[in-house]
Amino acid sequence: MSSKSSRTFSGPTGEIWPWLEAVHDSIFDERNRKRLQRVVIQLSALGFTVHLLLIFLAHLLHAPEHWVEELGPNYLSAISTPFNFILFYEVLTLIAALPASTTRSIASQYEIVSLIFIRDAFRDVALGGDLVSPHSLTEKAERLGIDMWGGLLMFLLVAIFQHISMSRRTQSGMGLPSRATLRFIGQKKIVAAALATLLVGMALWNVGMFVVTGWQILHGSQGTLESATTFYNDMFTVMIFSDVLVLILSLVVSDRYEMVFRNAAFVASIVLIRFAMTEGHPWGAPMAAVAMLFGIGTLLVFNYHVRNNGPVDA
Repeated sequence: MSSKSSRTFSGPTGEIWPWLEAVHDSIFDERNRKRLQRVVIQLSALGFTVHLLLIFLAHLLHAPEHWVEELGPNYLSAISTPFNFILFYEVLTLIAALPASTTRSIASQYEIVSLIFIRDAFRDVALGGDLVSPHSLTEKAERLGIDMWGGLLMFLLVAIFQHISMSRRTQSGMGLPSRATLRFIGQKKIVAAALATLLVGMALWNVGMFVVTGWQILHGSQGTLESATTFYNDMFTVMIFSDVLVLILSLVVSDRYEMVFRNAAFVASIVLIRFAMTEGHPWGAPMAAVAMLFGIGTLLVFNYHVRNNGPVDA
């Protein structure tokens, strides 16, 4: 821990703040990221292989129909399994980006949403054995089209959001951070460490529920494996509260109107994305895209304010 960062926190809790920052830095150390990346690659390959094997055995041994439905009607169903591991890695990457800047954190959340819809497109392909009826597209084909093109649109919107964010940072330059900014960064590190702990716990809970539900289905109980896991819906709910907390902490850096409005509007964007995650077809993907457009519009208006009123720490 550098002396500069330690001096940022004074008072009765002055000794605990640097220690908490050090905990964050050790969790998100570059070596740990590399290790996690290797583990995710290995788990993705293993999960993909196991899922393929289970589908093969289910068809070979003529497993009960509900088990075949849960594992997937064909081998394409296994494609979504490695995506779940990759998405979790992206979630941890999002948390690591939280202390960097508010716009980078929001961009990471947008990235995760786009990946979720692309993952759903693979699921739609697996479930859509009859995409075309004699005279029209089936409902399964419409779901596939919405998820595919919705994911592509979100991919574009993320790029636009990042471009606008980077252009503003380039124009404003990279000056030395103020004392308040260093304090704010330290506070966001502590939020990120707590958030990582919470989301890992949530992931373990969802894995446990997945195993329990699978065991119950194996013994004839009603239920579905998909309904047993709500990790990404819960994750965006948690992110809403963490974004609100960061919004409150940002007042230490600046209480200027444009900064407060921008951060509040970003939270509203994430709230809309949370609704989009639970909205059924065909409105889920369009709602997520509208949320991203709202974020882009917010950033454009914020940049206009900054050009008129002078730079702020963001």
